[in-house]
Amino acid sequence: MKHVAILVSLMLVISATASAVGPGAVRPPKVETPAGTPVYEGRVGGEDIPNAVVIPGTPFFDIGNTCGFLDDYDEVCPYTGSTSPDVVYSFTPEYDMCYIVMLCDSYYDTKVYIYEGEYTPGNPYDCNDDNDNCYLPPVPYTSWINEVMMMGGETYYIVVDGYGGDCGDYELTLVECMTHCPVECPPDGIPEDEPPCHDGYVDSFNAGCSSIPIAFSELEPSPELFTMCGKSGNFDNNTMRDTDWYLLDLTCVQTTVTACVVAEFPVMMGFIDLRDGCDNVSNFYSYVQADCGQEACLTEALPPGEWVVWVSTNGWPDYNCDDGWNRYNLTIDGYEACVPVESTSWGTVKALYR
Repeated sequence: MKHVAILVSLMLVISATASAVGPGAVRPPKVETPAGTPVYEGRVGGEDIPNAVVIPGTPFFDIGNTCGFLDDYDEVCPYTGSTSPDVVYSFTPEYDMCYIVMLCDSYYDTKVYIYEGEYTPGNPYDCNDDNDNCYLPPVPYTSWINEVMMMGGETYYIVVDGYGGDCGDYELTLVECMTHCPVECPPDGIPEDEPPCHDGYVDSFNAGCSSIPIAFSELEPSPELFTMCGKSGNFDNNTMRDTDWYLLDLTCVQTTVTACVVAEFPVMMGFIDLRDGCDNVSNFYSYVQADCGQEACLTEALPPGEWVVWVSTNGWPDYNCDDGWNRYNLTIDGYEACVPVESTSWGTVKALYR
């Protein structure tokens, strides 16, 4: 099951604005910060719209504290009369895109709203006070705008506010809504056969070293290239993800294996060295990432022993198991049956030349 402590965890910095985590199934816990302490390169929301902190791109995550700021704005969504201090961010997308704005993991009764282009009191572009879809928030009544369309080149002002006079620690997340990239299983594809993940899902199928008992999908060697058709995704409000561990038995000789993956979600794939078992797994041997619909490949000369091809979502944004866009194709080439080399005596060798 993937709700137990994970034996392996890896944080990989992908770029200045993106990151991925693997190969664990559980999202790393949030790091507590003292009230008002800047994090993530020191970005904390600005006092007002003229001093808004610029969001450079997505995905964007920031933690801050609103206490000590002024009460500059308030919107009815649906409650009014707030005297809470607020902070402001600005974001100018490069192209038209759907976005998710979330304060679910904040530690006070939050409110979030968006102005398009300029301050329009009483007429925000979008607004949310309490969102009951936040999964196990630290406190009740946190906020989440699940989908909002923003136009390329237009500037949007995101205001982190509170209900009544509440203030405190907040965590702001801004990510793109999931892009749909259909992936079809080929006619000769081999189904993974794992049940679909969902909120409350307990994975006892092929969670590998992340589960108790340990469980793998053991692949059959083949002289020909073959494709596994699987599914993955995040669940329990992105605190969990389905990780798939495919076992390769390469115990005879060093073998060059090529693995390629294409998915309906941003995907991560890697080779894991299992020659010393799960107790000594600490990192990927090698890995790749790809956006949805894009193929990524690894070719490695793997030493003799047991190896795993690992597949899951690339990080923790909203790749929900239940949204129907969770398929991937994993292609394996070079995984052939072992042919043990028999030992030959020196006398037999000499006899070949008489």
